[in-house]
Amino acid sequence: MATNEEIQDQIWSGLYRAIVDFLKLYGKEDACGEGDYWVVDDNYGWRRHTIDVFDLKMFDVDIVKGLRRLLQNIPNWEIVLVLDTPGVGETIPPMGVTIRRNEIIDGLQRQYLPARFQDLKIPGSRPGTGHD
Repeated sequence: MATNEEIQDQIWSGLYRAIVDFLKLYGKEDACGEGDYWVVDDNYGWRRHTIDVFDLKMFDVDIVKGLRRLLQNIPNWEIVLVLDTPGVGETIPPMGVTIRRNEIIDGLQRQYLPARFQDLKIPGSRPGTGHD
């Protein structure tokens, strides 16, 4: 019988591959910030995948919906899109979007985003509370 750790690792690995395959349709992955995003490839034992977003286009509604679909058969897991703007540093506070099977939490602080992204809407999402 598989241990909880082995089960977590199997789910993590399968979901990681699905995320990488899905996102390559929308942009370029690069761990050093030279692309549009990076799917963090370290499994810390959590029920979460983290995607560092270097280009705001990756917060596209179709991308968020597609990532959410990947979670439909995986309860209690989440995918977190974290805004990581190389070269901007501390001028933008930590923020992002958390995607769960049953909800999308929009933690983007629009006032810090370029004007063309300040009206970005993520249908079906709720605002982040700081306790998410």
